[in-house]
Amino acid sequence: MKILRIGALGITTHRRTFAVGLIFLAVLTAVFIFALTMGKADITVLDSLKAVVGIPVGAPGDFIVGQVRAPRALTAILVGATLGLSGAILQSLTRNALASPDFIGITMGAGTGAVLTMSLVSATSLWITAAGATVGALITAGLILALSWRRGIVPLRLILAGIGIGFVAQSTTQYLLTRMDVHDAGTALGWLVGSVTGRTWTHVTVAATVLAVLLPIVLWHARALRTMEMGEDTARALGITVGRSRAILAISSVLLAAAATAVTGPIGFIALVAPALALRLTRNAGVTLIPSALMGALLLLTADQMSQLMPADLQFPVGIFTAVIGAPYLLWLVWRASRGGPS
Repeated sequence: MKILRIGALGITTHRRTFAVGLIFLAVLTAVFIFALTMGKADITVLDSLKAVVGIPVGAPGDFIVGQVRAPRALTAILVGATLGLSGAILQSLTRNALASPDFIGITMGAGTGAVLTMSLVSATSLWITAAGATVGALITAGLILALSWRRGIVPLRLILAGIGIGFVAQSTTQYLLTRMDVHDAGTALGWLVGSVTGRTWTHVTVAATVLAVLLPIVLWHARALRTMEMGEDTARALGITVGRSRAILAISSVLLAAAATAVTGPIGFIALVAPALALRLTRNAGVTLIPSALMGALLLLTADQMSQLMPADLQFPVGIFTAVIGAPYLLWLVWRASRGGPS
């Protein structure tokens, strides 16, 4: 009977996760349509959808939707999904709700790599910037893991090492800005704020390519990730190659964070909040990769639309807007720990 009850519970949890994922997808679609039609130009929903897929609808729809609204909204969706997925992997590997790429310094390292590339190469190519961000993120992640490793990842040491390395990366970025040409420094500063404004189909292509390559790899190792949450000894007993799976998943998480940073600049708190909200809503006992990605996409797209609805003199780049939303969540985590919850 116990086995039957456990099986029934697993089926119920799976159904709820699937149902919540469908709800996320439906709400995300609705917000996306709203993003395409919102604005002073009166463009119908049908014309907006046609312009997204490249069907001519005439001026001003072809330009406003096809070249401005659609790339911006799709960039927000893809980057949000990338950050949500990256945060879910890290939080699962470390079993720590604070282990997100922006909080432990990986995003700052990616930003340093991108700014250094802009300074040395003096090029504005997104692919070159993405390569620099990737190298910076990998070096930062390697240093953090080396400092936090003690017969395995020690969560507290990971957080402290990440915060320390993040400050070093941030200081390095500020120094590089003082050494750059005024025009290049202004461009880099605008990028470091974190924004989806002015994004083009090239940005969409980069984000979609990275997600299309890494998502199947992550999903292939999803079973290993869930099993490792029960303990490394249990995972080995069930036939999981723990070392290899952990390395592949950790590198995938870092690459996802680096790609997101390269496309929009550093955007905080999405990778921290999205997995936690997805886990709470699905009531799952372990990691929820797809719901976390959908939640990240929904959060970033919604934050961008909310920032656009504000008065013109109060509109913020989405990177600042997500920080305003995410900071209370971080304070809530601290308050919960002080009340006797998980520390």
